[in-house]
Amino acid sequence: LEAVWPVYRDQQRLPTGLAQAAYTKFLKLSPFDLLTAAPLVAAFSEFLDGDDKTATRYDELSFKDLCSRLGVSQRLYAEAFEPMILTGLFAPGEQCSAAAALGMAYFFVLKSQTAFDVRWCQ
Repeated sequence: LEAVWPVYRDQQRLPTGLAQAAYTKFLKLSPFDLLTAAPLVAAFSEFLDGDDKTATRYDELSFKDLCSRLGVSQRLYAEAFEPMILTGLFAPGEQCSAAAALGMAYFFVLKSQTAFDVRWCQ
């Protein structure tokens, strides 16, 4: 994974998700690869706003399978999503439920524009 992450709190405020997409520069991914992530927006919305039945459906599906079904490019998955899942959930995407992966991504990255900013104790 080669990317340049800005300090998001120093950037103009945008809706969460849009800010991360606009300000993060992935060095090895084409604009086409990045666009293939767009269907995940609907998955996040459905998962976060869903009921227990929705949560169960996402829990029974691996994150890798979800990405395949939604048309996420192999390159985007391998270069960005798989490393993030390995780092956040300590297992590959085929072993993690889509519910766990989406929940982790929301908590650590998408909850707010500044959720991914590193903060050091003084």
